[in-house]
Amino acid sequence: MNFSNLVWWACFIVAGVWLQQGLPGVDVLVAGLLVSLQERRHYQTFWLLLVLLLVQEGAGTLAFGSTVLWYGGLVVFFNVGRWLFEAENLAFVVLLSLGLGACHFLFTLMMASLQQLDIPQDRLFLESVWQACVVPPAWWLTHIVRRRCMGDAYTV
Repeated sequence: MNFSNLVWWACFIVAGVWLQQGLPGVDVLVAGLLVSLQERRHYQTFWLLLVLLLVQEGAGTLAFGSTVLWYGGLVVFFNVGRWLFEAENLAFVVLLSLGLGACHFLFTLMMASLQQLDIPQDRLFLESVWQACVVPPAWWLTHIVRRRCMGDAYTV
């Protein structure tokens, strides 16, 4: 991983964390992980996944593990869906975001019940809908900005 790539991802993480302050309960950083998976750079994806896990688990209120399930679900959905769709297809990203929205609801509900927290399901459902709606535009914007800043060498 070269220095400019490292700087790009650091700026992405800072911008993503800043955006998440305005959208509580919504993971904007998942768009970067999706772009990294699409680039098929396994070393980069591994380190990015590790950093994002630490950032999200450290910032969250639930016990450790919900983000691991969340990002694990993304990796599984991505690899299964890639057999059926082109990885950069908007339809693929929309279907993936719907699956991630459902996972957000289920994983958060499951982890909250393990901690005996009472989360209003209507609020959690709304967060999950927001999550499903935010992923496609966040992915598109991340993909476009990365292509413009880093050039075609970093795109599939």
